[in-house]
Amino acid sequence: MSDRIAAVEAYQNGIVKGDDEGVAGYLADDVVVETNFGRAEGVAAALALLHEPRTAGLLAAGPQWSAPAERGNTVTVTAELPPTAPFSGVEFVFTFAGQKITRVEQQTLPAAPLSPVELRLTDEIKSTVDGALDNQTPMMIAYSDNDGEIHLSFRGSIQAYSDDQLAVWARDPGGGLPRHVPASPKVTLFYHDPKTRTTYTFYGRAWIADDPGTRAVIFENSHPREQQMDFRRRGVAIVVDLDRLEGRGPSGRILMLRR
Repeated sequence: MSDRIAAVEAYQNGIVKGDDEGVAGYLADDVVVETNFGRAEGVAAALALLHEPRTAGLLAAGPQWSAPAERGNTVTVTAELPPTAPFSGVEFVFTFAGQKITRVEQQTLPAAPLSPVELRLTDEIKSTVDGALDNQTPMMIAYSDNDGEIHLSFRGSIQAYSDDQLAVWARDPGGGLPRHVPASPKVTLFYHDPKTRTTYTFYGRAWIADDPGTRAVIFENSHPREQQMDFRRRGVAIVVDLDRLEGRGPSGRILMLRR
């Protein structure tokens, strides 16, 4: 094993195992480390950047490390991540002067395309949607008007209606959403929780539910604050038949399509 390959492996161990002492001797005094999550100059700063929590979080997914590839004064190695990870991997390019590392470029790689699965909302997704308002992460819906303009609005009454449907109670029957849905049924609904790094984007076709039974279910499944704002039930019940769901939850990336 060459000294350069040993240096690269020591750097890997420094990230994965926290072995700073094994790395320090391979770093030049003026080493520079560039990453997606920060920049470091000098040995002390470079060692500190080894413990950047977002890098550790990515590599905790259990990467497959490629064999180091030497080319001139550089050595490249890639940590390939599972398909459900937010990135397909992390590439490390090490530049050497003699046997010392003078520069490290640590770059996340775009996520690989996911193979879609049948659209079926899990209990986890349903509870996330139903608890959005209490979690202080209310969902947003986007719809278009007759001129093709896109409108965005937060809706506290968005709820899981079935395994492949969401629903919303629109309090104002003359509002933009219920007025434009009949002619422009395509809508997009968005959920994001930065605390858990959970993001869901729902794509579907909305329609107004006029029958009393469906109206009652959607109203009664709305958040109590939403119900109180329209206690006379003058609003409009809207169902969204979902065609696509993509995003990332606690279990990783997801892509669901209606079959």
